Amino acid sequence: MMSIDSSTGFALELSGYTVKRLKPNDEEVLQQLYEECADFAYLTDGHPPSPSAAREEFLAVPEGKTLQDKFMFGLFDAHNVLVGLIEAIRHYPDESSWWVGLMMLAPQQRGKGLGSKFYRVFERWVLAHGAQQVMLCVIEENEPGFIFWKKIGFEVTRKTPPREFGNKTHALYVMKRTLDATT
Repeated sequence: MMSIDSSTGFALELSGYTVKRLKPNDEEVLQQLYEECADFAYLTDGHPPSPSAAREEFLAVPEGKTLQDKFMFGLFDAHNVLVGLIEAIRHYPDESSWWVGLMMLAPQQRGKGLGSKFYRVFERWVLAHGAQQVMLCVIEENEPGFIFWKKIGFEVTRKTPPREFGNKTHALYVMKRTLDATT
């Protein structure tokens, strides 16, 4: 069951989980999730998340976009603990697309099908808001992430030349999924 409310995001009733739109005053709980997901920071940047990682996430937007184009959705468990995040930019890189900049699940929540359910509800929400496709990047070294996105229907559109992320260098797979209102 899902309800759509463009002011707060979407709600997901899934065995005790709910999804809420995160606001800057959620910085502390988001920072806790970043620290819990330090394995991702090490994989991507080669070091733990910075003490200001959550604050920086709330403020990061691509060139030509504003904070009004940024949507951050938190997945909360039955105890109202943040266990997942989807960060996305609407109308990027073009008017028909939404760009997922980050999707993260707490380690103890992985491998249970929760991530794909969280993503699917997000996808239905962006489809209802006019998106025709969702795009994202996966670093080449993130094989579990790459497999996850392929399994839920994303296709590689190109591979980028390597570039620096913190202490590491990665090539990126740019991926997209064309949305279908009938699914």
